[in-house]
Amino acid sequence: MDIAVLIKQVPVSNDVSVDPETHALIRSGSEGMINPADLNAIETAMVLKEQTGAKVAVFTMGPPDSEKALRDALALGCDESCLITDRCFAGGDTIATAKVLAKSIEKYGKFDLILSGALSADGATGQVGAMVAEYMGIPHVAEIQGLSYDEGDKDCITAVKKYQGMEWKIKAALPALMSVCFGSNEPRLATLRSKRAAKNKSLEVYTNADLKMAADEIGLPGSPTMVTDSFQPESTRRAWMLAGTPEELAARLRELIDIEKGKE
Repeated sequence: MDIAVLIKQVPVSNDVSVDPETHALIRSGSEGMINPADLNAIETAMVLKEQTGAKVAVFTMGPPDSEKALRDALALGCDESCLITDRCFAGGDTIATAKVLAKSIEKYGKFDLILSGALSADGATGQVGAMVAEYMGIPHVAEIQGLSYDEGDKDCITAVKKYQGMEWKIKAALPALMSVCFGSNEPRLATLRSKRAAKNKSLEVYTNADLKMAADEIGLPGSPTMVTDSFQPESTRRAWMLAGTPEELAARLRELIDIEKGKE
């Protein structure tokens, strides 16, 4: 089995700047980490690798410093990595991003399974995985909690999905794409030895010179949606620190609730 994992490098903190013209996050120069849900996707791939002897390749699209996220993924057990980077890809919406990712995967090779995190910590659209699957013409199951693979039925894989208080098992023909929910498993930690080994592994780099995509398909020109404004919402909520006996706290809480109700 050959597995591809799509990851994204997201800012470590919320203290990031926004381009005043494009309203996109300025990622260069800010410390980055692997998107948390993508770590769950990597762990899912590692479990399948241990079961089947699969090869796992990890992909990310972003500025050159996104190489850090790929090195971290290699340290977690991924075998190969591909950085997709070019100024002409910058500012793309989820549609333009998905087109580039799908093209890159197809150029890299054939995969039986593609995994991604269900949501990113910075955008949280939950759209890219499904769009990549659509552009590649393969089945997709969103926001899964787990996977089971029967080597006696190598043409299919079963996703476990929780919905409306019930657990669903959805069987999909391979190749397929699954987006993995944050917190669905316990991601493993890299060792010092694996981190050192990851620094020396080769890294594939794709630019648009390799993908040869039309200018009107990628980046801002290829994005049918755009952010027209961004702002920090004003917060009117306040925190109260209360002390006293249970009776005094109850009386004070009642007083504060009555004050808030009077403002409505």
